[in-house]
Amino acid sequence: MDTSKANIYKGYHEVVTDHFYKWEKAQSKRYFEYRKKWENNAKNLIVENFPLHLDIGITNVCNLECTFCARTVLLNEDKFRGPAHMDFELFKKIIDEAVEIGTFSINLNLLNEPLTNPELVKMIKYAKARGIVDVHFHSHGGLLTEKKSIELLDSGLDKLLISIDTPNKEKYEKLRVLSKFDSVIEYLKKFKELRDDRNSLGPLIKSNFIEFPGITEEEMRQNMEFGLSISDCVGFQEYLDPTGTIGTTKEYPQGYKSSFICQQPFTRLAIAEDGTVSPCCLDHEFELSVGNVKTQSLVELWKNKGMEEMRKKQKDGKFFEIPRCRNCEMATNGDEGIPTQFEKYGPTL
Repeated sequence: MDTSKANIYKGYHEVVTDHFYKWEKAQSKRYFEYRKKWENNAKNLIVENFPLHLDIGITNVCNLECTFCARTVLLNEDKFRGPAHMDFELFKKIIDEAVEIGTFSINLNLLNEPLTNPELVKMIKYAKARGIVDVHFHSHGGLLTEKKSIELLDSGLDKLLISIDTPNKEKYEKLRVLSKFDSVIEYLKKFKELRDDRNSLGPLIKSNFIEFPGITEEEMRQNMEFGLSISDCVGFQEYLDPTGTIGTTKEYPQGYKSSFICQQPFTRLAIAEDGTVSPCCLDHEFELSVGNVKTQSLVELWKNKGMEEMRKKQKDGKFFEIPRCRNCEMATNGDEGIPTQFEKYGPTL
C-alpha cells in the first residue's frame, strides 16, 4: 500500500453562496496559507512543528438532549464528565502558546454549546486580539438572542455554524429535544440581518445538516434550499453512530492494511475543558489522551510518544488496532469506501 498520501474520507461537504466567495476573497494572506496547509498536510501526511488547528472545549455543558448526540448517550449511561466551563486563565495559556508556535485556527466546541459559557465573547476577543486567524464555533442557536448576537458581531468572530439538520419543525424538535425550531430560525435570521445592516461580510454564517440514514434525494434538496435561504453556506455532515460501538462487530483479517488514514493526528489537537488533550475531536471520553495542557506545552503534547505512535498506526494502515479508532464510523466507512449521502445525491441537487 502506498502510504505517501492519505486516502481521506470526506464526511463533510459544503454548498456555498456568492456571499461566501466575497467573504473568502476578503480574508488575509495568512488565512490562505492556513487553508493550503490544511489540504496539503492532510493529503500528504505532513506534520508541522505545531497543530494547524485546535478544538477547544470551552465548556462541556449543553442545554439540549439531542437524540443523535454522543453527549446524550454518555449522560444516559452516566459516563459523561460533570458540568464545567474552562477557566479563562487556562484558555489564555492555550491561546498564548498557540500564537507563539503558529497555530492558525480554533473551534470552541467539543460536545457542548459554547453559548452556555458566560465568558465566550471574552474568549473570542482574546483569541482574535492575540492573532488567531480563524475563530469559530458550532451552536444549536437556541441561545442566540439579539443581545448575544450583537456581542458576537462585535467580538471579531470569523464564522458561526448553526446546526439545523431539517427544515421540518416536528422532526427537528423530536431530534433536538428541548429546542424550539421557530425560535432558532428567528434568532438566526436576526443575526444575519444585524450583520448585513452593518455592511459586514463576517462572521460567515453556516447552517449544518446531518445526513441521517435513509435520507432521500428530495430531503437533501429541501435541506440545501432551506439552508441557503438563511445562511451563506450549507454543510452536509455524515451521520455517525453516537454509541461508538461499530468496531465490536467488524472483523479485520490478519495482515490486513487499510487504505484509510485519518487526518486528525496530522493536523489538530482536541482540548477538554479541564485541559486534557487528545489527537481526535471525536474522542469524546478522551480514551486517546496524550496529556494535559495545564502541565505540558502544546509543542510537547504535539510531539510526544503517544502522538507519534498514533500517526505511525495510521500510516501503516492499522487504525483498527487503536480501540477508539476501531469504533469510529468515519474510519470504518472510509476503509470500506462507503459514499456519503451527499456523494450519492450531490451532482443532482
